[in-house]
Amino acid sequence: MENIRGSGQITFAARQGPRDYQGDYHVIHRVDGDGFCGWLLAVFDGHVDKTAAEFCAGEVSKIYNLINPDYAEESLDNLIKELADRTAQFEAGSTASAALMLESHDKVSVAVLGDSPVVVLDKNGQLHASPSHNVRTNFEERSAAEKLGGVYLGGYIYIKDGNHGLQLSRALGDAHLGRIISRIPEVYTIDAPQWMLLASDGTFDPAHENTDGLFEEIKEMAKNRFTAKMIIEWAETRGLDDNATAIVWSKSSTKDN
Repeated sequence: MENIRGSGQITFAARQGPRDYQGDYHVIHRVDGDGFCGWLLAVFDGHVDKTAAEFCAGEVSKIYNLINPDYAEESLDNLIKELADRTAQFEAGSTASAALMLESHDKVSVAVLGDSPVVVLDKNGQLHASPSHNVRTNFEERSAAEKLGGVYLGGYIYIKDGNHGLQLSRALGDAHLGRIISRIPEVYTIDAPQWMLLASDGTFDPAHENTDGLFEEIKEMAKNRFTAKMIIEWAETRGLDDNATAIVWSKSSTKDN
């Protein structure tokens, strides 16, 4: 586990799980400017192979630029769109979940493309979970892919007569599915964050069968200021079926062991 000090505290932890390669990549990037400070955090969960996720993680600090904190959401939207352009011809694909934690302004802006969850606990005790662009569980996303010509079968979306399907309705890369998946992230802002988790879906439920129940457990962990290490240990007790990655930001001091 790695600890990164700022006005909040950030912890990071990951496990490879049963896969023969680590396809999860992450970014922890300090953001400072005229009148603002904070962190840009991101998780990329690669599929097919690690190529797209590894590439994106390496590009973020080169691409990202925030000049005015009033345009935090636009800056994240532009980041994901630029990564989408740069990976448009990649056969491998990746999710992209990014959070701009502006500690100076007591708010976090989130951009999500795919199903790597971002979970935020605010000062009122409300837990905010990011949308999941997964055709198994999100019927609106499935319908959108089908309207573009996708064929849903056995939990995956395919192009007609294709032999490689994808659970995701939005992703980077996956050039062969470019006609039926979206590259547009969902972007939103939450005020007064107290605790935040960015993770790959392997930390939760890669089969997407019990995600709602697990979020109830996460809410208790958030209230108790669990660190990334503690989140990954929780995932391991349920048995890892995939790569698992967690970044945790906490406004107050965190518990560790």
